[in-house]
Amino acid sequence: MEIQNCLAKVQELATADASPNASPDTHRNLLQAIRALQLAAETPNETTSRLDFQIVHNIAIRVAVEKRFLHEIVAEGPVSASRLAEKTDSDELFVARILRMLCAIGFCDEVEGGYAPNQVTRFKTLPGSIAAEKHHFDIDFPIGGQLVKYMRGSGIDQFGESGPTIFKYAHGTHSIFGLIERDTEHKEAFDTYMTARRLVDAPQWFDIFPAEEKLASVPKEGQEVLLVDIGGGAGHELAKFHARFPHLSGRLILQDLPLTLDRFGPLPGIEKMEHDFFLPQPIKGARVYYLRSVLHDWSDKKSEEILSHIVNAMTQDSLLIIDDFVLPDSGADLRGVEMDILMWLHTAGLERTASQWRALLTRAGLDVVHIWDAKRGVESVLECRLRAI
Repeated sequence: MEIQNCLAKVQELATADASPNASPDTHRNLLQAIRALQLAAETPNETTSRLDFQIVHNIAIRVAVEKRFLHEIVAEGPVSASRLAEKTDSDELFVARILRMLCAIGFCDEVEGGYAPNQVTRFKTLPGSIAAEKHHFDIDFPIGGQLVKYMRGSGIDQFGESGPTIFKYAHGTHSIFGLIERDTEHKEAFDTYMTARRLVDAPQWFDIFPAEEKLASVPKEGQEVLLVDIGGGAGHELAKFHARFPHLSGRLILQDLPLTLDRFGPLPGIEKMEHDFFLPQPIKGARVYYLRSVLHDWSDKKSEEILSHIVNAMTQDSLLIIDDFVLPDSGADLRGVEMDILMWLHTAGLERTASQWRALLTRAGLDVVHIWDAKRGVESVLECRLRAI
């Protein structure tokens, strides 16, 4: 009966998802229902074996990206194993073995005489997707290889406050930020991946939060800065905000470290400013201070330090907007849980529940005015002000 119930739910959501008015949340619910159906249909052995062998899938994908097998399939497909071997300077038997795996997991299609591209093949050859593969595989696999030694040695210190982080144990630096500072290839992959993530078709913070309503009023004296994007990377969030609300008056300022800002060209209507968010905030009294996917990189102790500099720059009229995951106390979506574990591995940080957010922000001297929920699987928006005196 469980399988029949799961199947009925999948069919219901598949119908809803096919509607022209379907929301992203409907699609996420469909995928969750499909996963539930698979778990209901699998035996325990099938479930655990599938996860045990996931590593083999990832290795085959990384090989294909590095050897440019998928690029050649997109460029010439259908293409034979012998032709792929010739084009990529590879052994034909090896090509055939890797491509058997990629076809089995849907990364390309097996056709008579060779291999043909599909939507996944084409997507995986995009710069952002290639960067994601390099970023996760090349950084996460060394961590996995050292995990048990780390646990059996010094033990797990989630935030690196009394011992080494797992990232330091595997890569020699406290977090991913130290690695990308010293390794240009990792830095390029990180920036390209983060840029691609911010360009996906997902709700923007100003679609979730009523920005027009909140910011349409005439600025008060001394509020010449409309929005400061702190740690904003390439500035895509700020550029999208500017494109949506060109009529809103005030300066738009993008802050990040020189290592990041120097990689990208000028942005129309946006001022670039070098700033380390562990130092005092130089822009005082802005209408909005904005943090996207920043605090999840840091422990509560470090996050309070970051927030203290923003609080000291805010006035009673300033808003702090935090664009980040807000995990439910139970029944968390897989995406949010994945991000939480990833933050532990990469940055000694964490994704937070609503109660964890409120506790952190209260200690920093802020009130949470409202949590604008973006539904399951994507970031929510926390609207904050200085605590009322």
